[in-house]
Amino acid sequence: MQLILASILPIMLALLCGYGIGLLLPRRHTRHCARLLTPLIWLLLFFCGKGFGTVLSDGSMLGKTLGTALIFASLTSLLPWGLIVLCMRQPRASGKTEPAERPPVTQFLHALRDCLLALGMVGMGAVASGFQLGWLDAISTSQLLYLLIVLVGIDLVELKLGSAWRTPEVMVLPVLVIIGSLAGGMAAAVFTGEGVWTSLALSSGFGWVTLSSILVSSKLGSNYGAIAMLTDLFRELMAIAMLYLLGARFSREAIGICGATALDATLPLIRQKCGTHHVSLALISGFVLTLVSPLLIMVSLA
Repeated sequence: MQLILASILPIMLALLCGYGIGLLLPRRHTRHCARLLTPLIWLLLFFCGKGFGTVLSDGSMLGKTLGTALIFASLTSLLPWGLIVLCMRQPRASGKTEPAERPPVTQFLHALRDCLLALGMVGMGAVASGFQLGWLDAISTSQLLYLLIVLVGIDLVELKLGSAWRTPEVMVLPVLVIIGSLAGGMAAAVFTGEGVWTSLALSSGFGWVTLSSILVSSKLGSNYGAIAMLTDLFRELMAIAMLYLLGARFSREAIGICGATALDATLPLIRQKCGTHHVSLALISGFVLTLVSPLLIMVSLA
């Protein structure tokens, strides 16, 4: 229990620190900070790739890592989707669509580009691991992770929910995602032969790539850190595809499998494909999953 608290407490303090800073900053400055989130994520993924360079540069090990990650990503996306279909009644579509700031294809390509850039940064980091670059060793993934969490806290100041949080579905959705993801992890354990607790840890990232990879690698080593990173990258790619293909008809299910990324990375596509009336649901679900993810990972690895 003490180990879990020691791991979670710095994350929560960084989040609260960021939120406090956001309350003190003028609105225009908080928006500038929010724009730093994406490039910082790419930089963090570069250092994650560098840390997992041995795994990612080994052909035989890479094949196993990719295969395991695909199984975990598929099952932890499909089971939450099915659970939401069974437990939440989808309201009848009104037939009206929200005006989009960008054409649908452009929105999809923009989100896909971000995922491919993320994969590219991982690859560049893996390549950089083969060179002696002393200045890179002065920066640690933990430092970048805490900076990222502070920026997330600042960005939360912009969260405007109104009375949306009072509706039952806003808490039911993330709970179903958590249950479905953990069930998907248990199913993946059968196919991959991984241990139960390891599988639960790998299924608890909810798409938060940088956090899951760092926490898992700190306990289980770089091999599993790479699997966690790729699992959550694949989950985000699958979420983008499902948003584009089925988001208008199955809004809650699509938002659910976006996991923690519904708070930031996939939010523009959610707004465009699911409608602005689902934005509050996406923000609350993403926020809850963002808070729960490190707790579940650390409990699983304790």
